[in-house]
Amino acid sequence: MSEDTFNSSPDGLATSGASDNYIPPKRTFLRRFGLAILFIWLVATFTLLKLPQTRITGLIQGYVQQGLDPFGVYISDQGREFSILHGLRYTLTKPSIDLSDQTRIELDDLSVAPKLSALLSGKAGMVASLHQGPASIDIDASGRGDKIDLNATLVDVDIGKMGVLSYAANLKGSGLVNGTIQVAGSLADPTTLEGSIDLKVKRLHLDEQNLMGFQLPPMNVSDGTINILVTGGKLVMKTVQLGKGSDDFVATVTGDITLRRNVNSSLMNLRAVFGLSEKVKQSLSLLDTILGGAKMADGRYAYKLTGSLSAPFANPDPK
Repeated sequence: MSEDTFNSSPDGLATSGASDNYIPPKRTFLRRFGLAILFIWLVATFTLLKLPQTRITGLIQGYVQQGLDPFGVYISDQGREFSILHGLRYTLTKPSIDLSDQTRIELDDLSVAPKLSALLSGKAGMVASLHQGPASIDIDASGRGDKIDLNATLVDVDIGKMGVLSYAANLKGSGLVNGTIQVAGSLADPTTLEGSIDLKVKRLHLDEQNLMGFQLPPMNVSDGTINILVTGGKLVMKTVQLGKGSDDFVATVTGDITLRRNVNSSLMNLRAVFGLSEKVKQSLSLLDTILGGAKMADGRYAYKLTGSLSAPFANPDPK
């Protein structure tokens, strides 16, 4: 019998040559760990060889911008740093992010580092942190292909300075948001997403401005709660509420949004109920003429929102 068929083990027992193709899980882990260590060693070697830091940061920035270009996003900065002393961290000082609608977001700093635990499991991963004054957003993300697992924590984020009000509703103002966002699934198919959005809003202020032909007075909202469940291909409005009795604007939203692969085609099944303070009503003299069909017995207004996100329909629903 040939040696190609059987090999002798150290204790004298014959073992099949087919077992040579089996790689134990421990060996797979060690192999991945070794590759990660090799990567770290190579980076350290380049640093010790005094490869110009400007060249390293320039290469990294080029890759970052290349990834943002399809979304019409451009990022600039006043300084860059690449460090191995803080876990292979890439930091931008005073970065500015320009969105496709000409909204500009200015930050104090933005840092990104690879997530070692994700790399060891064969996934891409990163941890990122950005600051704007006392505000911060920390992101922990990993994934493979178009699948992603993302966790974000927001602390005192000003949705005015961050460009959220302008980008989402074409409004000027400010407001602080705290909370968490957790999402997992395929970015290519939003119907697979699972997670939650749990946010608290405080000190929301809208500047005096013109919106859709209406001259809006300054408005203040003391607080709010946004609790949305992402499950079964839907965004379920568990609690979406802004303001309380004495505020200039009070609103609640119930229902759900059925997600589609094309997000703009997602279908709404929502009911929005809102009220305005007397000060605001007096400055909008034609309000009841325009919204009278939606007026409820308590003076608030109610609308049923249907259609897609790109082509919504609002029908009076005073019940």
